[in-house]
Amino acid sequence: MRYPYKDILGVPSVPRLLLAAIVGRMPVGMGALALFLLVRGSGGSYAIAGLAVSAATLGTSFGSPVLGRLIDRQGQTRVLFLSMLSQVAALLALAILAPSGGFLLFGLCVIYGFSNPPLAASMRAGWSTLFTDRSQLTQAFSLDSTAQEAIWILGPLLSASIAASIDPRATLVAMAAFSAIGVTWFATSEQSRSWRSAHVGERHLLGPLTASPVRRVLVTILGLAFAWGALELAIAVYADSMHHSAGPLLAVWAVGSVIGGLLFALRRWPQSPQRLLGILLLLNFVGFVVLLLAQTPWQLAALLVITGVTNAPVIATLYVLIESLAPRGTVTEAFTWVSTTFTVGIGVGAASAGIVSDAIEPRAAFWLAVIGGGGAVLAVVLRHRGLHPNGTEHQAEYPVDISAT
Repeated sequence: MRYPYKDILGVPSVPRLLLAAIVGRMPVGMGALALFLLVRGSGGSYAIAGLAVSAATLGTSFGSPVLGRLIDRQGQTRVLFLSMLSQVAALLALAILAPSGGFLLFGLCVIYGFSNPPLAASMRAGWSTLFTDRSQLTQAFSLDSTAQEAIWILGPLLSASIAASIDPRATLVAMAAFSAIGVTWFATSEQSRSWRSAHVGERHLLGPLTASPVRRVLVTILGLAFAWGALELAIAVYADSMHHSAGPLLAVWAVGSVIGGLLFALRRWPQSPQRLLGILLLLNFVGFVVLLLAQTPWQLAALLVITGVTNAPVIATLYVLIESLAPRGTVTEAFTWVSTTFTVGIGVGAASAGIVSDAIEPRAAFWLAVIGGGGAVLAVVLRHRGLHPNGTEHQAEYPVDISAT
């Protein structure tokens, strides 16, 4: 019997980096529901809760490329520590003050998001130096995308259980602790302390965005992220309206992703990453449509497992594409642009779902996931040829001249 990821996990530094990144990124899985419960517990509306989540994710969208570029230029350790300290301060301020709206709430959410330590991008940049074989690198990205589902399984459950058993503010304190422990564990590792980006001289102001295939992948991610953000808040609102906990529903969605990631790792896929991405996004879109059939929380839970199966394979395939298309010396920043695009889409999707839920009814927000998923499929289908590096090899040098289709 073949065990997924056995060879990858056998590399000495991989288990520590992977576990530390999971711990340090736990606030990402806890954050949306934690902010939702904080605002609702303080008397805020669904719309305010959605906007609070949006403010945090939009803060991350601006902060991630800045921090990623600093890491490419200065290394990982110092940048990770400083961003962690800022994030911990914002989380503790939110926990102590517990604002229900206004400038204070949204300002602290932006700071919390902007300071989010780019552990995922730092780890994926490290994969590029640890694994020079392309098939091993694909396996490493698949391992990461599968393992990170622990964040989405445990995060919502932790947020829901801590808020219910103690107080919504205690959830934010727990998030601060996870961030401090995980970042410290990761940033003090030999792999993180010694990592340096490839030297390419003067870098372009736009960094990896100079490559048009990178921009096209990001457009695809935007549609997918909008769908995921809308679906995450739609699940929370639907559960609240049915007097159920959203934590288990969000967790089973992530369980489906773990199953998909393990199945994805069991074989080598003959399709190109571009074609494979199109197939996976189409399956993801079908899953969003199927969710509309759910009439009870139990039916929704069962369908969420099925819908989540494509999540980890989609993420792994996206990172393989970005790693191969990013100009040399910009790999960390390129990965942060993926995170940024995801957070922008998720933030806009969450805010839209909150507004639609208030204006119409909770189930209406599920249609936003269908719209976003359909947009992602169209972006790949209409721009398939533009997702190739036109014969260039791994990580093209500046200047990049990749023509549009």
